[in-house]
Amino acid sequence: EAMRKGTDKDWEQRSGCMTFPEAVAKELKAKGKDATQWLKDSRKMSIDQMRKAASDMGLDVFFDWDSARSVEGYYRIKGSTEFCIERAIAFAPYADCIWMETGKPILAQATQFAQEVRAAVPHQM
Repeated sequence: EAMRKGTDKDWEQRSGCMTFPEAVAKELKAKGKDATQWLKDSRKMSIDQMRKAASDMGLDVFFDWDSARSVEGYYRIKGSTEFCIERAIAFAPYADCIWMETGKPILAQATQFAQEVRAAVPHQM
């Protein structure tokens, strides 16, 4: 229905859709705290670790995984170079080879991916 009406294009922006780390960062900013370190540290945490870290900072962040589902019922992701880096690092212990697919061959993007993944898991790639 939403795709037919064309209302799916800006749904994420209108709904305030965000990742759990972004929700925690929003709470930190609301309390006048800098969220830069949190956003960096959370990239290497599981969701359970993120929830504990948020709780340890005195934050009670409401986050509903199902509210961000697409009209087809799929979970949405916020695709980006950072997302690919996080995923590559998370899957490194279980994969022989990891890579990132892009729409265009952008050297700066490939360099960032390679440098950050190698810094975290130097034996991989």
